[in-house]
Amino acid sequence: MDKILGASSLLLWLQLGWVSGQQKEKGDQQQVKQSPQSLIIQEGEISILNCTYVDSTFDYFPWYRQFPGEGPAFLIAIRSVRNEIEGGRFTVFFNESTKQFSLTITASQPGDSATYFCAASAQWSAGTCSPYPNLQLRLQPNPAM
Repeated sequence: MDKILGASSLLLWLQLGWVSGQQKEKGDQQQVKQSPQSLIIQEGEISILNCTYVDSTFDYFPWYRQFPGEGPAFLIAIRSVRNEIEGGRFTVFFNESTKQFSLTITASQPGDSATYFCAASAQWSAGTCSPYPNLQLRLQPNPAM
């Protein structure tokens, strides 16, 4: 089996989970949308996961990763005052004019296979991080905040 894996390209599976924040009273428009819904890539390739948001007051954009059988865990985040933030092989790009942000994973590895969630919040302030209520009970606090 090891010879088969060594001779062939190893594929990674990344799935995007989506989290809709608080709903607007006018209809049930999702506040945050992710694409693509799933992504299969070869080991070593670049993975790009995209999110769009609708509320101009959002200023904090975290990404979470969930491995099978575990809860979502904080991965990396960006504030609206920055265009890019890097953490190891993970980079978040932010574009306020198009209301988009993306997570780029360079040199993807088998251990990156997971479900990824993006979120957006207008509740960020120094020393606090308050995702929407539908996330609060499942997330681990980020010790860096």
